[in-house]
Amino acid sequence: MLQWSMVWAVLFWGLPVMGQGPTEVYLAEIHALEGGIAVASPKNISENPGYDNQPSFPDDQTLLYARTRNGQTDIARYSLDKGKTTWLTDTPGGSEYSPLKIPEMDAFSTIRLDTSGLQRLYSYPMDGGDPEILLPDLKVGYHLWYNKDLLVCTVLTDNGMDLMVVNFRDDSRYTFQKGVGRSLHRIPDSDLFSYIALEEGMAAVKSMDPHSGTNKVIIQLPEGVQDVCWLPNGTLLCGKGNQILGFNPEKDSHWRVIHAFGPNLGEISRLAINPSGTHLAVVAEPHTN
Repeated sequence: MLQWSMVWAVLFWGLPVMGQGPTEVYLAEIHALEGGIAVASPKNISENPGYDNQPSFPDDQTLLYARTRNGQTDIARYSLDKGKTTWLTDTPGGSEYSPLKIPEMDAFSTIRLDTSGLQRLYSYPMDGGDPEILLPDLKVGYHLWYNKDLLVCTVLTDNGMDLMVVNFRDDSRYTFQKGVGRSLHRIPDSDLFSYIALEEGMAAVKSMDPHSGTNKVIIQLPEGVQDVCWLPNGTLLCGKGNQILGFNPEKDSHWRVIHAFGPNLGEISRLAINPSGTHLAVVAEPHTN
């Protein structure tokens, strides 16, 4: 029987559970426009039954994501220039989620959920090899590498998730806010990162300095939205239904529709942008008839 803290995070913040609808990962070229983006027709790069989700770009030509295989999820790598998918993990008795490249290392980190219920953050060599547990005493939900020594993460508690900054250099840990959601990102051209704060029944995107904990509200999220990403030009994106909404803190006062996909794409849940801002990964749950 899973602890209630695990169940809460699974149900509300994105780790898959039995009965969750299938998701697919799409890839589209994008071009910056004045006030928005032009998005080419998306290509389904997963085309796989089950849960294919949580994409991230370690570089402009590579996409990592969690992909269903044999009743579990392993980490897959998709090469944009070759159009080829390869497996990076194959973990009997466990599933991996939320892969991220570790700065200055030929390795990636991922959340591993074992069939025993143990959930921990691991490091894996990019080209194969044994994993290493990074935080043996913390149940990490989501994470962001600020640099190779500083990790921003959400830690599961009895009441939800707390925002913690871990410094591997001196092994210090600071909990800066209680009650947060998923979606952690560096803010372009700044020393800040963004996170989702859950306060008074509302979800808001906030910025934070990882050293001081100083934070500021950027904007409230649209109802039902849990995930965001940043364009290199400083525009915040989120998906709602089959639409991409945008908000630039320097120019906008509210969210605006900057692209609408066709109805066949389904419900968007996650977005990811490559470092140069030329490709967009979209996770969507197809409509069922």
